[in-house]
Amino acid sequence: MNTKLVEKNGHTYLECLPDEWLLESEQAALDLVGACGEYGTDRLMLHAASLPEAFYDLHTRLAGDVLLRFSTYFIRVAAVIPVERSGQGRFGEMVLETNRGSQFRVYPTRDEAERWLTQ
Repeated sequence: MNTKLVEKNGHTYLECLPDEWLLESEQAALDLVGACGEYGTDRLMLHAASLPEAFYDLHTRLAGDVLLRFSTYFIRVAAVIPVERSGQGRFGEMVLETNRGSQFRVYPTRDEAERWLTQ
């Protein structure tokens, strides 16, 4: 897992940089929660490249389990996922619903995700 701490507009967030690491389990989510704690932030940015296929298939429950972990620890998460991917099927329906809330949102660009995390 390759991460960097970003500070902007008086807020800090941890960015999980896209590399070969995948968010494949609840334990991986807890590792990110721990990393946020180490850096003293409650904000996290994820990229589509770090999300496995199972995350987009709601039948696997991976997305729900991972998002529950972040929510339990009050981690605000922005995911940068292209529209072609985030608007498909049941996952697209979930995105429409979660984008109304304040804990997890999906954005097509890094700039949009960062704007939300740093407001």
